[in-house]
Amino acid sequence: MTLAQRTIVMNAGVMEQFGTSEEVYARPATTFVASFIGSPPMKLLWDAPQHKPNTIVGIRPEHLDVTDTGWALQVEAVEMLGAERLVYGRWSHGTGKEVVIIRMEESQPVPKLGSTIHVTPRTGRLQASDATTGKRI
Repeated sequence: MTLAQRTIVMNAGVMEQFGTSEEVYARPATTFVASFIGSPPMKLLWDAPQHKPNTIVGIRPEHLDVTDTGWALQVEAVEMLGAERLVYGRWSHGTGKEVVIIRMEESQPVPKLGSTIHVTPRTGRLQASDATTGKRI
């Protein structure tokens, strides 16, 4: 992504998406592209609150903010990366118990292991995909 002016993402010999690196990162065309591009990649939630059935919701770790209310996550691990940290939290909603990653700046308080934090997706940053086709809606 850092060297190319254009990026093509292939899946089993089929082109999934072609565009600038920024376009591919910001608006992945499929769940494959979303889970392939980025470090860590976009989290795909199969049972997100307040979303239609048969929809997969994608959110990038840097687009989740720790707030007083929102999705409740139990903190399982904190990975220190210098100027930022990754917080791994288990989300128990609906039928799933998925791990969600939150990217936090080092200036924010470090959540304690085992504690519950709340996160809220930033406005306009959730991406919905059809669960059957994997294509962005």
